[in-house]
Amino acid sequence: MMNRIGICLSTSWRLFKVFWQTVYGVFRISKLQGPIVSIFGGARVTGEDFYFKKAHELGRRLTELDISVLTGGGPGIMEAASCGVAALPKGKARIMGIGVTDLGEEPNKCAQEFFALDYFFARKWLLTHFSSAFVVFPGGFGTLDELAEVLTLIQTKKLKRVPIVLFGMEYWQPFMQWLKDEALKHGTVSEDDLKLFTLTDDLEQVFCLIRDECKVEL
Repeated sequence: MMNRIGICLSTSWRLFKVFWQTVYGVFRISKLQGPIVSIFGGARVTGEDFYFKKAHELGRRLTELDISVLTGGGPGIMEAASCGVAALPKGKARIMGIGVTDLGEEPNKCAQEFFALDYFFARKWLLTHFSSAFVVFPGGFGTLDELAEVLTLIQTKKLKRVPIVLFGMEYWQPFMQWLKDEALKHGTVSEDDLKLFTLTDDLEQVFCLIRDECKVEL
């Protein structure tokens, strides 16, 4: 009996923490100048990598359009996008990173705004529910998790449909091939599901999609 009470109290405390951390996150994000684009990508991508350079350029050009950027706030692609934003004079648009405690990762050097939560799912909720578009660079399990979350929410109409761009033809083409050759063939996804995102190597196409969704001029 006492053990069950302890479990209930412990679980209640965790739920309380999740609630208040999420409310705090919403308050912080509300200070960002809209519209907002979320950028996902691997923490292990280095500064000499092609995708690091493209993420840096993406962050810079989004700032020029007065579009704010959300990332996980860590190294790799997240740092590249952050430093692209930070390279410009401070204006209405800003970059915000949302980290997770106890990962052993410090906020990247260009993070203008940063806060950390105790739970991955709380961070993911914040990264997915306030954005007008998503750009997904090459990454590992975390990036795939974020991509799958957004696709599932839009597929099930829990989020409105917005542009989702997979940047990196070489990296994402095998994933696309698997979707067509296996998932589609076995009926686990539909033809319409494959239209939920765009695969490209062209930043101009990315900006075209974002411009139409965010109603900005390029």
